Amino acid sequence: MQLAKLGLFAAAAGIAAIATTTARGIAPRPTDDRLSRTRDDRLTFPPRADGGVGPDAGTADDGIPERKQRGIALGMFAEDVSFSYVPLLREIVALGATHVSLIVPIYQTDGRAADLTLHTRFSPTLELIADTIRAAKRERLEVTLFPIIRLARPAPGEWRGTLAPTRPDRWFRAYGDLLGDLAAVAAETGATRLVVGSELSTLDCDLDHWRPLLERVRGIFSGHLVYSANWDHYRDASLLDLVDEDGVVGYFSLREGPSAPATDAALEGAWRRHKADLLRWHADRTHPLLFTEVGYRSIAGSTAAPWDESAGGTPDMEEQRRAFSAFRRVWTKSPVLDGAYVWNWYGWGGPGSAGYTPRGKPAADEVRRLLQDL
Repeated sequence: MQLAKLGLFAAAAGIAAIATTTARGIAPRPTDDRLSRTRDDRLTFPPRADGGVGPDAGTADDGIPERKQRGIALGMFAEDVSFSYVPLLREIVALGATHVSLIVPIYQTDGRAADLTLHTRFSPTLELIADTIRAAKRERLEVTLFPIIRLARPAPGEWRGTLAPTRPDRWFRAYGDLLGDLAAVAAETGATRLVVGSELSTLDCDLDHWRPLLERVRGIFSGHLVYSANWDHYRDASLLDLVDEDGVVGYFSLREGPSAPATDAALEGAWRRHKADLLRWHADRTHPLLFTEVGYRSIAGSTAAPWDESAGGTPDMEEQRRAFSAFRRVWTKSPVLDGAYVWNWYGWGGPGSAGYTPRGKPAADEVRRLLQDL
């Protein structure tokens, strides 16, 4: 379905019709277990929530919307079609978050393909996305809808940052159709922001394709558009000039290797150096600056390579906690930073977990302080 037609259809028929008429092919079942561990823990059934609901989110005492995005990312990664994200949303509110980004995985076969789809097993349906946005808004959270691309059968070294479709026109047409579907869902349900892409480092300078695509998206969705540039590529991501907010993925290395010190002082010093670089780059820009992802696995060595999603590792709750603490001390109260989203609340968590989620870990208390201080 073309983007322009989809926008008219959404306005006339509503989101239920969009969800039932957007037919997608069945993608192959992933054969690389990277897909199941991509910055999240496996979580098949709803966790037990503490039932706590935090203070009113999204507004200051005088009723004026708060500027800072005090955010948590929530991956929509459950394979159970009856899964409810409401308990997790309530936990997020209880942490003090005012914003949530709902992460929607989109699949293509490999880095050269153009067969993008919402996977019938590993992606949420449009109907579930809409229901979850409404649930988040009932909890008084501002919602960012955040699609990410995953590869079902990646060649060695391939990931969304190295995409090289053999037929770029076909790839952008397929991606635009999916983004149009999500834009319609976001518009119908009152989401505030839509991420138009994340870490697409080999494609985010192709403005001849992005300009018409984003023009059509803006015809459907009137909220803020964000691009999430990779931590090592944000200076060269021309796509940032076409959106409303400068998003950066915050997986900067905080030490030179796993044997280097991971003390509070060392981690804070590394973040201060990265901050200086970011602020120099952003000094002449007019868009708000936003960390779309800030996260660390709870394993020894995670601060040396925060982006590393490889399986295994020795659980280390303290290194994860210190990493969030360093980020908090360096970035909170910064007038330049518009907000940050902690990656990722989805997952069982707990002291035996080696994943990114802070749930049930000492890092959760640090995340609470971070959200409070932003």
